[in-house]
Amino acid sequence: MFSVLMRAFSFTLIIIIGIVMKSTGFVPKDAGASVKKFLIYVTLPASIITNFSAIEDMGFNMLIIAALGILLNVIMIAVGALITCRKSKGEQALNMLCLPAFNIGAFCLPFVQSFLPAMGSVTACMFDVGNSIMCTGGTYAFVAEYTAASGSKKGMDLKSFAKRLITSPPLVAYVVMFILAVANIDTPPVILTLIEPMAKANTFVAMLMLGLLFHIEFKKEYMGEIFKLIGIRHIFAAICAVIFYFVLPFDLVIRQTLVLLCFAPMSAVAPAYTGMCGGDEGMASCANSVSILCSLVVITALLAIMGLY
Repeated sequence: MFSVLMRAFSFTLIIIIGIVMKSTGFVPKDAGASVKKFLIYVTLPASIITNFSAIEDMGFNMLIIAALGILLNVIMIAVGALITCRKSKGEQALNMLCLPAFNIGAFCLPFVQSFLPAMGSVTACMFDVGNSIMCTGGTYAFVAEYTAASGSKKGMDLKSFAKRLITSPPLVAYVVMFILAVANIDTPPVILTLIEPMAKANTFVAMLMLGLLFHIEFKKEYMGEIFKLIGIRHIFAAICAVIFYFVLPFDLVIRQTLVLLCFAPMSAVAPAYTGMCGGDEGMASCANSVSILCSLVVITALLAIMGLY
């Protein structure tokens, strides 16, 4: 447990480094935008390819788990749209991008690998397949068109929506790797060797981006919105966790893993896409940081309750 807590703290430390670098003028104020592009176009696709290549079993249960990753995102997008239907485009973007999407690879996977058998790691990766199809491009493509169409009689531009989908490097990487996995086609070792350094840098780049984009204002309405986001996410997570653990006909390890994944913090790329859609990127980044602390406490408690250590 100590090693996992230290790993989680290391993520927080990277965020703090980013905050200090920006606040002291060590880097330009807009450095976060450059790091954001580097994450989306370089390290995240490389990480996706590397993680996917490690999945050996693509059985029917694994496909269901991937579908669950998509379903949970779709439900929360709908919730975000419903509670902000009469609000500004910025508020719509914030809620529809920050309520869904789970940070699996950079946060939950270390817990799963440390306390569960190998099947737990496979389950986490497969859930992240569906989750990442949404949070690394699918949700952004929809929200960008939804907010653009808000108040317009023209509705959503399907051509523009499709263009956003096919021009999202992380999403393209996930779709291609998923197809290859289903077809039992292995990624050439030479490719994995070439992209390994970029893939390993993804967690650091993601956390640094959060720090560079981080800002906090102690206003009642500002903090209230953040805790409302966190509260809705955790209520939804608790409902899903009960259903997954007591209803799904999977092995115990798979059900335990899904319970932990329900309480994952917000996706590391949610603040980036929030800014791209006209939302408050700083608020999204702050909410992301708060969600990491909340998830650390909840997941640790769940491990204790389930008797995993």
